[in-house]
Amino acid sequence: MEKNKKYQSLLPVLLTSLFVGLLSACGGGAGNTGSSGNTSTVAIKTDGRQFNGQVAKGRIVGARVQAYALDKAGNKSANVFSSALTGDDGSYTITVPDGVNSFMLEVASAPGATMYDEVTQADLPFPADLKLRSVVKQGSNPESVYWGSVTPLTELIVQVAENAGSLTPANIDKARAGVQALLGFDPQRVSIIHTTADTSSNSYVDEKIQGLSLTAISYLAFNKAFSCNDPLQGARVACVVKKIANAGKLDGNTFNLSEDVRAAMRAALEQVATDESLNKSGKNSVAGIGAFLSASLPSPAPEADNIIATKQLFSSLRNNLYAVTNSQNSGGLDLRLNAVKADFENATAPLNKDLLIWSKTIADGIDQYNKYTSGQSRETTVTGLFYGPAPLWRGYQNIGNLGDCSAMRDPLNVASTPAQAKGMECRFSRLALPGTFKYSYKYQVEWVELIDRIWLEPVANDSSRFNYKSELVKQKAVFAWNEEKNDFIRRPANPADTVIIDAYSGNAFTGQISFAMQARNLYALVVQGTMPPRSDGNGQLTSDYEKWDIHAGRTGLPDGSFRYDFTGEFISYVKSNMNSRLSLDKGSYATVDLDYKGNLQKNGVKEFNLAITGEAGNSKVHGELKLGNASTDKNGVSYQPNRLDFVGTVSNSLGLSSAAELFNGKLTVERFGYGSFDSAKPESASNFVRKSVAASGVIQVPGRPPLKLNLNGSNDAFGSNSLIAQYDDGSNVINAQMSESLTKQKIVRVSSTSGVSFDVFGSNLVADILKDGAKVGWLDMKAGRISYTDGSFETIK
Repeated sequence: MEKNKKYQSLLPVLLTSLFVGLLSACGGGAGNTGSSGNTSTVAIKTDGRQFNGQVAKGRIVGARVQAYALDKAGNKSANVFSSALTGDDGSYTITVPDGVNSFMLEVASAPGATMYDEVTQADLPFPADLKLRSVVKQGSNPESVYWGSVTPLTELIVQVAENAGSLTPANIDKARAGVQALLGFDPQRVSIIHTTADTSSNSYVDEKIQGLSLTAISYLAFNKAFSCNDPLQGARVACVVKKIANAGKLDGNTFNLSEDVRAAMRAALEQVATDESLNKSGKNSVAGIGAFLSASLPSPAPEADNIIATKQLFSSLRNNLYAVTNSQNSGGLDLRLNAVKADFENATAPLNKDLLIWSKTIADGIDQYNKYTSGQSRETTVTGLFYGPAPLWRGYQNIGNLGDCSAMRDPLNVASTPAQAKGMECRFSRLALPGTFKYSYKYQVEWVELIDRIWLEPVANDSSRFNYKSELVKQKAVFAWNEEKNDFIRRPANPADTVIIDAYSGNAFTGQISFAMQARNLYALVVQGTMPPRSDGNGQLTSDYEKWDIHAGRTGLPDGSFRYDFTGEFISYVKSNMNSRLSLDKGSYATVDLDYKGNLQKNGVKEFNLAITGEAGNSKVHGELKLGNASTDKNGVSYQPNRLDFVGTVSNSLGLSSAAELFNGKLTVERFGYGSFDSAKPESASNFVRKSVAASGVIQVPGRPPLKLNLNGSNDAFGSNSLIAQYDDGSNVINAQMSESLTKQKIVRVSSTSGVSFDVFGSNLVADILKDGAKVGWLDMKAGRISYTDGSFETIK
């Protein structure tokens, strides 16, 4: 298992990345669109501006695109002002006459039109009864060339507005605001990709989420969701699209989506993300992504004045980011997040010991000691972790936490008869010191390791208790191949190669271990006393000693595996002062597979669930930590969990009179493709691991309303990084994304659901700010200024 302090340090990294991403984004941009104020119709002219886009539910080829003007009351003109057929990639181009700022795009079947279906991966006839629409609202003096897509997600916007009464500007604005909040991006302004294409891995993160959402619709149709039972997949797709598009409604300033549709779409989105036959984008996790997470979202009517609406966006960014980065004297969020990270990195992490291996080995050791001393077994030694014939010479990544126990005549000699057994010695390899590994041609490996060594001696007249003395030692470990046993066998330690690390106490660490038996099997273990200090990955001590009060139970399961339940607490000390405390609450457990000898298999940890309360410095964490989906790397050398979920709260009291909650929600860390990764080789385009970190919940920023957030960061391809985030501070819903790769320039895209947006491309220092496709200002990062088209300006800070 990975070290616990790594898990603890993930939280501030996750939370801080949201604000770092937005802060970077606030340094520039130009791009998305939103809603507008007044609209009017005028006489149609033959000249005008160009409007381009794509149509998809998969790629739609040869379909008819028709454009209709809308008046102020939301009425569609009787005549089409422009028409086109979609090309081989679903693209279209129309001409919009001057003076037409609000119009509707309608996509319908035409002879020979086809629709690509992601699940069957076939081009199907475009259903005659399927219509996809998008309502475009552009401000006065719109850009001469603009872009907009048409998909089932834009059809949802249209039907939400229609269900509110009509396609009035206010209804369109509110419908679009709600759907943008639902998805985390503006579906009218995101280019279309297909997740079944190999090239999709080199697309931007919002394009991937939209692509996965469209694939999810195909997935629902294939599985006949919403009673869409037609024998033809194309007809089922049309049925699902209609169900989704008609599932939203406005209730005042709130957008609601039917819960059955929301839940089905979210489940399908999560499913297709993990199916690499449907998803080649590399975006295998949608944890922390807001799409279809909530059925009720804000959709207030935006400010009609374009410049005021734009200033509201920057005010929200400025106020929230300022509260994060500039409230240091009062315990600002940045200091407190850094304090949480430092507190837990400096704390001793008792689970570094790997409590499961420790408990398993001690329990098996006591079992074996009792069997040996009663004459039921001739074996004096039991190993806690099966290391078998694995090729250890490839590296010692799999060596950490090896444990074994032996019945001893004295602390230096193994007993040769039951009568000689005066106690038991158990050893746990804490870590192999970097740079000490050696391999010889005689199938022998050796390294220098830190070992927790514990001597257990039976309490007189009490068959259920052992007194113990524990110590931390630095020792050379030697494993040699044994032909008879077909296994690597640890050679007895040479006292000359052993150095005891006394640390603060100067004495052995002592306590008592109690156990309970059921028939001949030990099923409960209690440890109470002091233990040696913790250390970091380089073997440097990070505390002086620990106090343990831990209870472990062992239960056999019907499938032959075992469940270990844990409760209790670990407290670490530095010079007699408490440095950290970790409590394991009821519900903490691990399940493991055993080999035929009853030893824990090398890759036998199936599930790890911890209900924890941790305190370190000024910080406190409370919640549930789950680890799972473990696998080996390509060589079978390193065995690691590939998913971590934490649900709970994080608090910190730095600069405050009492601890204040920083975060309440869920954190997820995932890794993909680990089975194809060679941990002995450097990362490259053909040898790398995709990772994803995500957060969903509420951040408490001092001096600001609670921030509801969704955040996902990942590297979906080698050399790529992406971040997609959304926050709601009660007055604004802000969507942001950052994407960069080796072959595409970096883009940072920020938008509000009120229709204001800006994009930053590459290293540009000046970028346009748009409101409903019309320029309202520009950002000059070199000058640190936002300038508006009315002549006013303000600073970025």
